[in-house]
Order: sequence, then structure tokens, then C-alpha cells
Amino acid sequence: MAVITISGEPGVLDKEVAARLAGQLGFLLIDKAGIAQLSGEMDLEEARLQKVDEAISRGDTDIDSETEACARLLQDSVAQLAEEQDVVIIGRGAQGLFRNLPGTLHVRFIAPRDFRVSQTMTRGRLSEREARRLIKTQELERARYLKFLYNLNPSDPGLYDLTIRIDRLSIGQALKVIVTAVDEMELRQVPRDRIVKDLLHQMPERKDNGRFANAAETEFAGFLEFYHIPFEYECRTFPLESDAHGKVTEAFTPDFYLPEQDLFIELTTMKQSLVTRKNRKVRKLRKLYPNVNIRIFYQRDFYNLMAKYGLLADKPVRNG
Repeated sequence: MAVITISGEPGVLDKEVAARLAGQLGFLLIDKAGIAQLSGEMDLEEARLQKVDEAISRGDTDIDSETEACARLLQDSVAQLAEEQDVVIIGRGAQGLFRNLPGTLHVRFIAPRDFRVSQTMTRGRLSEREARRLIKTQELERARYLKFLYNLNPSDPGLYDLTIRIDRLSIGQALKVIVTAVDEMELRQVPRDRIVKDLLHQMPERKDNGRFANAAETEFAGFLEFYHIPFEYECRTFPLESDAHGKVTEAFTPDFYLPEQDLFIELTTMKQSLVTRKNRKVRKLRKLYPNVNIRIFYQRDFYNLMAKYGLLADKPVRNG
């Protein structure tokens, strides 16, 4: 498996290079459209995703816990995609997410400011003043994003294996350099678990002696019972992985099943370590059992539902 991250200064044609590189290598391209699709798989509305990005890019000093969890959940999901297939990732702080990991290549594109201003003017049909202002804004936003997620500076040369001046090399020449590096480093021969093993933390299922695992599940079950919605609790376990002898090594048991809706529900209230694990398993389940209807209920869903019916607890639920 291989992961190639592409980043660059505003106006250096990095998006075009990333798209052509992914096509040439047969890798999955994770760009803005890919992130939108990924967020949809997590039941994260595009408008919510945009608000998350805007809050981080503005450098808001008081980002709420749900916004932060959503941002980090997206990073976890990108890592999960890298576990499944070769990827080219444009932006999204991927050079921080996959920093110093085997099977990865980090590429940064740079160019003199005048070159970048010229490219931005041409492609955006902007005046020189508008282009310079846009570049400055984007530089600040990208720096804030990487600092927020990983406390890193995108200008740090130590983050990159290749730094390419796109005003000196054509796109075709840049592609040749990158492909040569991929082949010489034998990135595609690196076992997939070596790339993501430290990114996708597994945590044991945590149960107590009661009927439900935590207060969130207890309240959710109370809501279902109050409105006479039939449900079954942890009624089916789905095998996700097996060893060479057929022994199940990983499985997933969704929290609730609503038979009238033929819907499985996995409940999480945005404790990040639990969200990571659950989202990963739900993605696997959807891939292996495409006819199974399952949805993760995040903190916003939980609170909105309880508030709608006047059942919201006085204190926020903190359990996973």
C-alpha cells in the first residue's frame, strides 16, 4: 500500500498535479470532492463540514468539542481509506497525519510569489490585488489548519520528502520525479498495516453490570420505550475479519436494532477515541454487508433528538 500527500503554497497547481498523478498511478484521489463523499458516508452533512473547516481556518480560539471531534474524525476516516487502497491526498493536513510513516511519500510544491500571483489571476480571473489578497488568506488558513490538528508549520522542510519548484519544472516533469520516487522507494510493497497501525487505535468494548453500556444508551433506550418504538439491544454480531483458519478476529455488534425500520444504530457522543473505533467498524460493516442498513448517531443527532422530544438531560452525556 502507498500514501502520497500533495501540498503546496497557494497558486502552485498542486491540485492539477495530484489529479494527474492519481490517474497515472491508478490511486484513489482524496480531494475536496472525495472528502465531501467521505463525510457523507459518516452522516456528516456537507454544511457541517464547511463550518468545521471555516472555524479552524479562521483560527477561532474557542472551538467547541464537537467541531474538533468532527475535524479529527475526518482525519481518522482518511487513514481508514489508506488502509484499504493506495491514495493520493491533496491538502487536509495529510503530511501531518502520515508523518514519518513507512509507505508514504510527502511532496510539497513551491514557487516565487509573482509566479503564484500570475497563476491565481489567470485561473481565477482576478485582479493582481485580489490574487495577492487571496494567496495571503489561503496561506494563513492552511497554516492554522495544520497547527490546529498537529501543531506543525506547513513551511517546515522536514515534513516533506520532495520539494518541487513548479516554476522550474513542468507538470509532466514533476510527475516523472514523483513516480520515480514511488518506484525507487518501493512504496507499493509496504504492508498496509505498517502505514496505519499507529493511527487507528483499537479499544476494547467497555460494559458495565447494567443492561446498557453507559448513560447515553440508557437515555436513548428510554426515548425509544417512551414512544413505543420496538427495538432490540445488541442483537446481532457481524464478523469483520477472520484468520487463515476461519476464526473471527474482529467483529462488530451495533448497539440498537429497530425492526420496524430495519435499521441498526450505533450510538456515540463524540468522545474521540470511541468515535474512531466505531466509525472504522461501521465502514467495514457497510463494505462487507452492503444490504445492512446502519447509521451512527453522533452527539449532535443525540442531543437534537432528545431536545426535540423534551427528554434532554440537564447535564451533557459524556460517555461513548
